[in-house]
This record gives sequence, structure tokens and C-alpha cells, in this order.
Amino acid sequence: MKKIGLRFWLILCSVLPSLLVGILLASYFNHRQQQASELHLHERAANVALMLAISSQPLLQQQPLKTVLPLLEHAHRLNAPLITSISLFDAEGRLLLTSNSQQDLSTHAVHQQATKPSQIRFYSSQPQLIVYQPLLRDNNLLAEDPGYLLLQFDQQHILLQQQLGVLQSGALIALVLLLALGLTLFLIQKLQPELQRLKRQMQQLMDGQYRLRPYLLGVREFDNFQQGLLKLAEHLSRLEQEMQQNIEQVTSDLRLSMEQLEIQNIQLDFAKRKALEDNRQKSDFLAKMSHELRTPLNAVIGFTRQLLKTPLTHHQSDYLQTIQKSANSLLNLVNDVLDFSRLEEGRMSINPEPFSLRDVLNDTIELLVSNAFDKQLELVLLVEPDCPDAVVADPARLTQVLMNIAGNAIKFTEHGSIIIRVKATSLNDEQIQLQISVKDTGRGISEDKKRHLFDGVTPLEQSDQQTGSGLGLLISKRLVLAMQGTIGFESKLAEGSTFWFTIKCQRHQLSVAEALPLELLAEKTVLYFEPQQYSREATLQLLSSWGMVVTACATKAQLQQALSKTKAYDIGLLGRAVAINQVNEIITLVQRIKAHCQHVYLLVNTLSPNLREVLLSSGASACLPKPAHMRKLALTLAQPYTDIAQANGQSEEMLSPGLKVLTVDDNEANLKLINTLLREHVHVLDSARDGAAAWQKSTQHAYDIIFMDINMPVMDGITACQRIRQSSLNERTPIIAVTAHAMDGERTRLINAGFNEFLTKPLDDKMLLFTLQEYCQLQKHHDTQQQALQVVPLIDWPMALQRAAGKPELAQEMLLMLLKSLPQSEKQINQAIRDNDQQMLLHALHKLHGGCCYTGVPRLKNLLEALETQLKRGANIKLLEPELSELDDVIQLLYGIDPSMPEP
Repeated sequence: MKKIGLRFWLILCSVLPSLLVGILLASYFNHRQQQASELHLHERAANVALMLAISSQPLLQQQPLKTVLPLLEHAHRLNAPLITSISLFDAEGRLLLTSNSQQDLSTHAVHQQATKPSQIRFYSSQPQLIVYQPLLRDNNLLAEDPGYLLLQFDQQHILLQQQLGVLQSGALIALVLLLALGLTLFLIQKLQPELQRLKRQMQQLMDGQYRLRPYLLGVREFDNFQQGLLKLAEHLSRLEQEMQQNIEQVTSDLRLSMEQLEIQNIQLDFAKRKALEDNRQKSDFLAKMSHELRTPLNAVIGFTRQLLKTPLTHHQSDYLQTIQKSANSLLNLVNDVLDFSRLEEGRMSINPEPFSLRDVLNDTIELLVSNAFDKQLELVLLVEPDCPDAVVADPARLTQVLMNIAGNAIKFTEHGSIIIRVKATSLNDEQIQLQISVKDTGRGISEDKKRHLFDGVTPLEQSDQQTGSGLGLLISKRLVLAMQGTIGFESKLAEGSTFWFTIKCQRHQLSVAEALPLELLAEKTVLYFEPQQYSREATLQLLSSWGMVVTACATKAQLQQALSKTKAYDIGLLGRAVAINQVNEIITLVQRIKAHCQHVYLLVNTLSPNLREVLLSSGASACLPKPAHMRKLALTLAQPYTDIAQANGQSEEMLSPGLKVLTVDDNEANLKLINTLLREHVHVLDSARDGAAAWQKSTQHAYDIIFMDINMPVMDGITACQRIRQSSLNERTPIIAVTAHAMDGERTRLINAGFNEFLTKPLDDKMLLFTLQEYCQLQKHHDTQQQALQVVPLIDWPMALQRAAGKPELAQEMLLMLLKSLPQSEKQINQAIRDNDQQMLLHALHKLHGGCCYTGVPRLKNLLEALETQLKRGANIKLLEPELSELDDVIQLLYGIDPSMPEP
């Protein structure tokens, strides 16, 4: 908005009122003057008209009319130039006489009126005034209808007077305005110096000059304003002095604080270095303690497992199981302490890799069933059918979180069930979010403990009989956050709790799980009896997803009704909670169902081998723990329809009985344990107590594989590995590191040092066997397999019949399905070879290999198995050209065979 100056306001306030007053007064007086002029003209015209009417009366009585004309002319001249014409008319409106022949009033509107007024009338038509004057009625000439006079007056002099009055008024107004303006300018001229002085003083204040010089001003308001400025300057000067003093004081304090901060920084630097050194010493201490604890635990757990495989009395088995549980608890405590140490140091690593989600979940449940069975709890795994199986995440961390949460649920639940639900939400085409919830019917969590549940403090009261480190939930929370997820819980006291967590995973295009024989289970009729609701729902969902026709029963009445409706079922599946006093009841139930089912299987809540042997003696084909492992259940149900036992036997025979192995460990118990585990699978077994002895033996003998401890006297495992790699007979022999050191980065460090793989104590016999298969299978049998492939027939009809459960039609149908799939498989294999795509080739070979498992084509199956194994070990496609060429030859031979079964 544009601001208006003081000069303008003064001029406006002085000139505008003067202008308005002058205009109003001039308008008023001009109007009054105009009215007076018009009135005066009307009076004079009336007098003239009346005088003429009276004077003409005696003249009109004489004859002729010419005697009246001089009167009219004399009156015209006498009142000229005011009168311009005088005309005499008779009653009919005929012109009788006129004083001015050039002004003809006979055409005037007054003359044209039909009815004439009886008295004088004025008609103004600028610039003329017409006066109508009737004659007297007693005129003999006009008789009863006398004539009338029309006088025409000129109003120019009145208009001239009016204009002259307006001009005079305007001059007077202009004079007044000039006087007002002059006075205003004079006032402005007088105020301007005072305003300039005040402006200079204000500018001095803005520039920080607080010593102002007072001036004598002529206006009282300006003097008051100047006094205010002087007081303001004094106040600002005082504030400036105080501020300067404060600045000096603050500067001094800041300088002192900076010196103190510098001293503190030096102290903090020393403290940081000391903390880093303490942290390093703590990490070293934890690593050493981990090794020292895991070393005896390795022997305790390992030999306990071996003893449990031997015939034992009831008390001995109970004692050994107690020892195993205690050792596992101690091992879990060591793992929690190590994980907590990693969390404090920020070294909790996440290693995503492709894995089968359902296999990992089922493997985790298998680790929890023992504790659930001890408390007679129902443990159930429910995986949504639309949940993908091949995902990319960290399976070890996922297992760790689920073990912590589900383990706590089992620990604090005395009766009821533990329900683990898994579902997936698609975030985009490549990413999904897994949500896993664990619901229990335990004691619940009180309100005062909910706030600190994830703080790493044990939630247990001293009155609780269960014990724990209290670090599980804290570690779980950190792991879930590291996997871009969230964790939470809902709980009501005495009603149970529901813990849940989410993690983000990537979809994996290729299947990473071994194929299940689901084709053989499709359309099979199943009679399923399970009293427990959640277990029944989970197993029913699993069986239905496999394409099996299931009749589910929850009560014995429903079971009896199902047996009466259908006389025969392919499979009978019984789920029961087992106790010693219920064995006879279960045996009776099995024998009853066996009459209606070809095969009967049991799902029980026990791991006792003796109890399961008793149940198997009743006629059941197999007895599996609840909840059944998905893969084990599928293989068990398909066992009568395929040669699973023979396939497992072949995989065991792939280990050569002539393997020669060297084991190295300074701990006698650990050395004895690993030798015990290996002795069942190898032929020659050498041992060494330190790295120097191992290096000495490797220079004298060639071994198929070497298992070496890391921390040993005389020479450690890393130095021994490097010596063996540099100069010995075992430069290319696989060397497996076996150590209790479980810190992050250990595997990478050992592989970079020359080791082929890394095993953590306590050793697991399954992992040890898998390692032997992985590193010794192809090296010992690659050449022999190539020779054997030449003599293996293309089609083995006895094998095909055996895998088709003795049904010739099924065996022939399975072979035809395989032959029909060969063109598509061959196209995918050739495309992968051209693109040098190892993953695509592995996927195509794996898919074709899965189809060969149910048909009698041993030559193709063996060749695919060898190729798939080499690709999984990272073999280059170009190095497999001979095998791939032979595969092409075998496929071409299969195109030309007769798929019909020969006559017996």
C-alpha cells in the first residue's frame, strides 16, 4: 500500500473544506439571484400586459382598429429591448394587430390551444417568455368573446446575469482556495525544519548514536515527541552498556568453557580408546569363553546323542535326556551372550540367501516339539496356502527369532495349545512381507511387565520355576528390526499371549526345495481322525493342498460314520495325544481302521522310541511326531507308491567305503567324538593332536578330506592348513574347519585362509554326513559313474513297476508323461547352455530329474543327478560339455524307444 506524506494531508485538510464551503455558498446565492431575476421579470411583464389591456379598452371601442396600433407600438418602444413583440388576437385566434411584423406569434403553442385561460399566464421557452393577457369582456367589438394579447419578452439579460454570477462565485472560490493553500504551504514551511530535526535524531538512534542534541521546536507535540526520543536514546545507551558487559562476561565464560571442553575431549578420547580396548578384550574374552565352553559341550552333547542310540534302561535314558537338555540350555545361553555382545558392538549381521520357507519352519518346529511333548501341549504350524515357499532372507535369524518366541510360549504355558501362524503380504512384484504369530494359552503378562518386556530384563519372577537369560526377546527385537520388520505382542493376564513379528523377504524365482512326490498322493482317499481342533485344521489344510481327498473326523462317532459310509480308504491317518494308559486304546483303534485302509499312519505327541515301537507293532505303517514335518509326512505317505527306501539306500552308498579321512583336535573328547561319528562312513581314519602332527601326516599320506580344529598348541589350525596347501600330498584335499569360535566373520576369515568349509561345535552327525557327501562324492566316483552310465539300460521296467506300486498302467502312464516333457526340457537346457545361465540350467535339470524319480529310466536319472550335483558345487558349464553332450544323446535315444510295456 502506497503511503501518503504529511504535506499532502495538510494540503488536503485545508483545501478540501474551503472548496466544499465555497461551492455550497456560491450555489445557494446564485440560485437565489436567479429566482429574484425571474420574479422581477414576471412582475414587470404582468404590469405591462395589464396596462396594455386597460389602455386598449377605450381604443378598441372606437373605429377603426388602427387607433390601437400606435398604443401597441408605443408600449413596445417604451419597454424595448425587453419586449420583442406585442400581438392582438380575436376570440377565434385571428391576428388583428402586432407591433413587430417579423415576430409572428400566431404559430406559437399558446395561440394554438383550444381553450384559452381567463386570466394572465406565463409560458417560458428559453430564451423567450410568452405572456398571455385576455381582454376585458365588456368590449363591444368582441362582444361576449373578447380577444387576448400575447407579449413576447426576451430573457437573455437574465441568463447573462446568471452566468456573470457563476463566474463571480468561481473567482471568489478560487481566491479562497489560493488563500487556504498559501496558508497551508506556509504552515508546512514552518514545520519542515522541525520534522527534519526529528528525522535526523531518529536516524542517529538507528545508527547507534545515543547522545542526541535537543532542539527548541515551535510545536508542543513535536517537543513531546523529541523528549520521548531523548529518553529512548538514554535507555538504549544504558542497555548497550549492559549488553557489552554481558558479552564480555559471556566471552570470558565461553573461553573458560572451551578450555574445559578441550580438556574433556582429551579425557573422552582417552576414555574412548580405553573403551575400545576394553571392548576388544571383552570380544576376545567372549570368543575364548565360547571356544572353551563349546569344546566340552561338543563332547557332552555328541556322546549323549551316541549313547541315546544304544540300548538303555529307562532310568539311563531319562538321565541322558536330562544331560542333553541341560547341555542344550547351556549352549543356548552361550549363544544368547554372544548375540548380546554382537548387538552391543553393532555387529549383528544379516545374511540373506534363498531357502525353502516351509522346510525352515518345519525344521524349527521339530526343535520345539520335545519341550511341548514334555508338557502335553498341542503345538501347531499353520502356513497360509498362498504363502510363497522360495524366498530370500536370513533363515538362521528367522529360526532364531521363532525359536525364542515359541520357546517362551512353551515355557510359560502349562496346558492348552501353541498356534504358530504364517502368512505373507505382497508388497510388490519382487518383495513380500512375512507375518508370523505365536499364540499360546499360558499365564499371560501383567501390565507392569509389558513395558520392559523387550528391554533385556528377565520377565520372570523369583517364584517362577522356569529360568532364562532374559536376552531372547531383546535379541529377537534387534534381529527383526535388522530384517526391516516389526515385532509386538498382545496379552491378557491368565488368558494367554500372542507374539507376532514381520520381516521383509524377496521372492525367489527358482525352487530351492527338493521336490516332493505329490503326484503320487493326488486323488488318494484319506481317513483322518484328530480330536485336537488346531492340529486337525493344519493337517487337513496340508493334505488338501496336496490334492488328496480327505474325510476328517473329530470324534469317534464321526469316525464310525465315515467307516460305515466308505468301506475302503487308501490311507488312514490317526492323530492322538499319547499316554502310557492310552496305548491299548490306540492299538485297538489302529486295528479297527486297518481293516478299511490300505495303509495306516500315526501322528503322536511323543518322541519316545520305545512307545513308538509299541504303536508300530499294532500294525501301523509309520509313527510320526506331531506336528508332522511336511516333507517327512509326504515321503512317508508316498512310500508305498515309490521306492523311497531304495533311493535313500543309493544316497548312502554314494559314499565310498574306501574313504581316508584325517581328524585334528587337541581335545581328546572332541577327537573321540568326531572319530566315532565318522567311523560309520569311512574306511581309514587317522588322527592328530596338533597342527604340526597333522602337517607331518599330510606329507606322508593322501587323504580324501581333513577335519581340523583351529585353536591348538604347537601349531594352530590356520597355520597347519596353509602349510598343507603349500607343500604336501594334500594340496587339493578339502579341509574343513571345526571350531567352537562362533563370532561373526569367522567363516569368511577361515575360507580366506584356505579352508573349504566351516563347522561349528557341537557337531551334528547329519551335517557331518552331508559334508562328506558334498566333498567326497564326486571326487571318488566321477570316473566310475561315467563308466556305469554306459551300461545302465535306458528303461528298467521292473524298477518302473516297483515305483508305480506294481501297477503296469501307472508305470506306462508315468513314462509317457516323462517322454512328453522331454522336448520342453531339452529346449530349456539348450537355451541355458547358449546363454551360459547356470541357474537356469540347474533349474531345468532339477525339474527333469524330479520327473525321472518316478519312472524306470536309471541312465537318464543318474546322469541328471551327477550334473545337478556338480552345478550345485559351482562347476562351470563349459567344463560339463562331455556330460551335457551325453545327456543330449540319451534324450535322443529316448525319443525312439517304444513306451509300451513288454509282455511278461
